Amino acid sequence: MYIPIMKNRQEELNVSKRCEPFFSDELIPLFEILKDDYISRPKLDEEGNVVYEIKPGKKKRSKVMDEKRDEDCCTLDNINSIVNGKKVFIDFFRFFEKEYGNKKFKNIELSFKMSRDFRYYIDRILEIKKFENFIPVISIKKGLIISESDLFNIVQEFQKLNRPLAIRITDDMLEDYEEFMEEYLTKQDFIMLDIREKDINSKKIELMEFKNLDVKGKKILLNSPRKKSIKNSEFENLKFTNLIDNSAKRIYKKYGLDGFGDFGGLKDDLPTYGGNGKGAALSLLYFGDKNKFFAIVNTDTSLGVRGYQYVKEELNKLRSYIDPKGNCVGIEKAYSFPKGGFKEWNNVNLSRYIQQQSYN
Repeated sequence: MYIPIMKNRQEELNVSKRCEPFFSDELIPLFEILKDDYISRPKLDEEGNVVYEIKPGKKKRSKVMDEKRDEDCCTLDNINSIVNGKKVFIDFFRFFEKEYGNKKFKNIELSFKMSRDFRYYIDRILEIKKFENFIPVISIKKGLIISESDLFNIVQEFQKLNRPLAIRITDDMLEDYEEFMEEYLTKQDFIMLDIREKDINSKKIELMEFKNLDVKGKKILLNSPRKKSIKNSEFENLKFTNLIDNSAKRIYKKYGLDGFGDFGGLKDDLPTYGGNGKGAALSLLYFGDKNKFFAIVNTDTSLGVRGYQYVKEELNKLRSYIDPKGNCVGIEKAYSFPKGGFKEWNNVNLSRYIQQQSYN
């Protein structure tokens, strides 16, 4: 089983829509919910007419949109529509202070709220019950632990409905919850051991402990092999990079586990404010048969997104090698926009990765 981990940012949702045909019982996406989506409604005056305004610097008037209301939240409905009712894991994402560094994050007010208000977090998890194809993910890590009594209550809520669930736990917390998982999880449930960015070869003891865990559910290894500390400009141009160790795809079988998951060649980061428009234009194109990423990079960081002109030129030269059958959805995406920026090229990389994993 392969599990691509995606945050519910727009570009990753776009990837999911494109890659929906590849989703199956063997390839189930996991969505980390950072923010909520809402049905957009125009503001009405007392007589029920739409309110308009002329914004500064504009000549034409535009509709004034009403404030967001709880009843207009459509986050899970949108995801269900995108995946066409197929199985997905839903992780209402929480993080602890400085887990992702000292940065100014944007558009993740929901994650902030759930990280600070445990009762609200539980309420959101229970919303998942409305979707039979959704599998709730209960995430446990240092700084955001869950008491066994609270965990038992959540598990019971879904087991009463004969619904599967997943516990996602970091390797440093596994020992604390071993007995609970052995006693209460069923064969339809999932246990996800998350080693984050840590070197998989340094986790032999933890992986053996995970292998020997006497649980009835499916065991999944999660990791983030592309480290946040590595800059785009550090990747080797026109070569298969050694900066991403994707060996989890091979090692999970060695330990008799049921599957693995990762971020599809993207970094495990959160959206931030700022940015100076600079940076190395990079495309990481995954080859499933080699289990390696081929890097095309413009190391001139002063160009920023303009550096993707070079990336596309090199892609043109190598197209028959990269996409010999002419059916790569990532390459198709690369030719669907005239230039594109970092987000669009992340879309290219992730779309190709998911398709390649579906073949393997």
